[in-house]
Amino acid sequence: MRDQEIIFRLIRSALDGQPPYLGTTPIGASQWWTLFRLAQHGHVAALTSLTIADMDIPRDVKIPWLAEREKAASWYRYQLEVQQEIVKVMDRRLIDTLVLKGSTIAQYYPQPELREFGDIDLYFYARHDEADNLARRELGVTILDNSHHHTKYDLRGVTVESHRDFLNRRYPRSNRALEASLKKMAPSANFEVIYLLRHMATHFAAGRITLRDVTDFYLTCRTHHSDVNWPVVQDIIQRSGMLPFAAALCTIVEKRFDYRIPLTFPVYLIGNDTAETVELDIVYGSRYSDDHHADGLTRLPWKVRRWFANRWKRRMVYTDSDASLLLASLTSHIAKPRSILHKV
Repeated sequence: MRDQEIIFRLIRSALDGQPPYLGTTPIGASQWWTLFRLAQHGHVAALTSLTIADMDIPRDVKIPWLAEREKAASWYRYQLEVQQEIVKVMDRRLIDTLVLKGSTIAQYYPQPELREFGDIDLYFYARHDEADNLARRELGVTILDNSHHHTKYDLRGVTVESHRDFLNRRYPRSNRALEASLKKMAPSANFEVIYLLRHMATHFAAGRITLRDVTDFYLTCRTHHSDVNWPVVQDIIQRSGMLPFAAALCTIVEKRFDYRIPLTFPVYLIGNDTAETVELDIVYGSRYSDDHHADGLTRLPWKVRRWFANRWKRRMVYTDSDASLLLASLTSHIAKPRSILHKV
């Protein structure tokens, strides 16, 4: 059985509590190591530790795999503590806080602390600048403003992104109309599905998405199945250019989790090899999937090569032409020059 087949079965087993069927051929130690590394790279090692806990796998793989559970749980509790500290500061000034992704999606998992975290994403509606000034005064943080749609600061070792917008309205330019729609919808089930899908699509077009992202999308759609206005979501997906990407993602979710997301797609987007190509990119990555290892001059030629390598991905995500995207990218980098040679 292929690694990608097994890793999805381990994820599904962790979510539904049923033992996974992994075929009749025993899995060797080297393949278990490969699966562990794929789980780590896909940010689902803590989640899949639930599945392998009672399985007979090599001890030298099992011990570090199980250790991922406590590491993720400890980090989750710490981040939640930091997040609550920020929210309390905002509450005292009657500033509403919307938590994006993160701990919101974690509640859809069988054990929230096993959804592996990156940073904290917060949105303060029309009071972004006031919220940043308050965080600077009350929490003693240094605000970095190197991105168009969010500022960033570090609070006790946790990276916090303070969003002025949900999307980067400069790149691509088609994000502007979608941003306006998201602001009208937030907070709602429609908003969660559309925002998560666009966020994933953006990362997919620029590099890659992970197994955690696919799991997030599946659980979000399943949780809000009866609350989402799916025809409205369908219309927004089509107008924003994400139909090919959404079709591939929904095909993967139906195949791997046996759940049909109630969206419809043209026949030419169903049953082709695109979903398989996207799934391979998600599970294994590619040469330009991960971010460049260093800041500085070597980052620039790497970004140029990545731009051409990911052209097929952008066509699945955006309505904008390559020329429009290139122009938007250049003007965006000029306005925030640190983003040219540094990760921001």
